[in-house]
Amino acid sequence: MVEVFVIAGAAGSGKTTFGCALAKRLAIPLLDLDEVTAPLVEAFWATHPELDEAGALGFVRDDRYRELRRVALLATSTGGSVILTAPFTSEISSPERWRAFADAFDSGVAVHLIWLEVTPEERLRRMRVRGATRDVRLTAASAGAVQLPASVPPVVGHLSLDAQLANEDKVCLVISQFVDDFRRV
Repeated sequence: MVEVFVIAGAAGSGKTTFGCALAKRLAIPLLDLDEVTAPLVEAFWATHPELDEAGALGFVRDDRYRELRRVALLATSTGGSVILTAPFTSEISSPERWRAFADAFDSGVAVHLIWLEVTPEERLRRMRVRGATRDVRLTAASAGAVQLPASVPPVVGHLSLDAQLANEDKVCLVISQFVDDFRRV
């Protein structure tokens, strides 16, 4: 069976780190939104240097998700499974948008949504540790009285995992939930 594992969550929830662990265990490729769309973002930013990283990302959001989906469709069209990591905020907040995303794949492709739940405090701690420029607005605002809001879980069917679990524990939970006996390793 061809499977698409969609790992979603707020910034700082550990999507990419967990995605790497799952990809290694299942021996399938990981397509991370930031990695796949870096050339697109860089090209946009080159023509709009006045924008900070967060601002530039906002302008190209839809193009980035179209590109991630295009690459994922290419991977699955040849019979391969894949892991996608991105916030997927818009897609998971609407049954219609999620259906449109998932229905883009062939009927023989199983699309699994995995949500990484993280507390605002842990999320802020992780963003400060990684020090990404796209997080500066949030971490600076949270240095004062403003706190990060709780992340909003998907309104569509998903497997929710505590982001603070060890990656190997999360991998085992995903395998037990979604991967058939033949693929278990």
